Amino acid sequence: MRAVTFQAPGVVSVEDRPEPEIVDSEDAIVKVEATGVCGSDLHIYHGRVQIEPGFTIGHEYVGTVLAVGDGVTRAAVGDRVLGCFQTACGSCWFCRRGLFHRCLQSRTFGHGATLGSLQGTQAEMALVPRANLVLRKVPEGMSSDTALFAGDVMGTGFHAVEDSGLLDWAAESHLWLARALARAGHTDAAREHARRALELAHAHGYGAVEKRATELLTDAKTGHPSTTSIARS
Repeated sequence: MRAVTFQAPGVVSVEDRPEPEIVDSEDAIVKVEATGVCGSDLHIYHGRVQIEPGFTIGHEYVGTVLAVGDGVTRAAVGDRVLGCFQTACGSCWFCRRGLFHRCLQSRTFGHGATLGSLQGTQAEMALVPRANLVLRKVPEGMSSDTALFAGDVMGTGFHAVEDSGLLDWAAESHLWLARALARAGHTDAAREHARRALELAHAHGYGAVEKRATELLTDAKTGHPSTTSIARS
């Protein structure tokens, strides 16, 4: 297969690399159909982050599952999926609290031996460990360009806001996501984010956000659930 590899600061190359193979029961192999260039990749390119010459870079990806290990239950061959930029065990103290980036077994795609020696995703195929945790199915009808943002760019920004304590902005973020998903026709996901915006706004007294979330939940694009019960739950 062909892959983008780091050679030296300022130098990358497209080279032939062996196709990945299933190693662990929780592994999956994904045929990469879209990938992105992140600021982290530029750190590698400019030499600010050091990795081994010849290592495949990249950690943003959308594609189709080609193979899975016996322990993979949340993805199947033929599924169109997006993946997180890193892997985690899913069961340690940090993972049980949603702090996957602090997992001692965490590995990041495309960052060399320093971050787990996991080959990157700017390649025709990628090995994805811990596939039950790392991969998610792409909603039907969503473009690869849109889905690509969920694995790193949007997720990083969203959780930064949510974890910052600026809950008014977290509520706004949920509301923006709900509107975008509603416009794209993904009503279930839009409804879920609108409900989350409403819950945060109601709990913390953000009246303006609560009003807009309620209006969105009663809009024809996202259905007509009981907003009163949501607000009081």
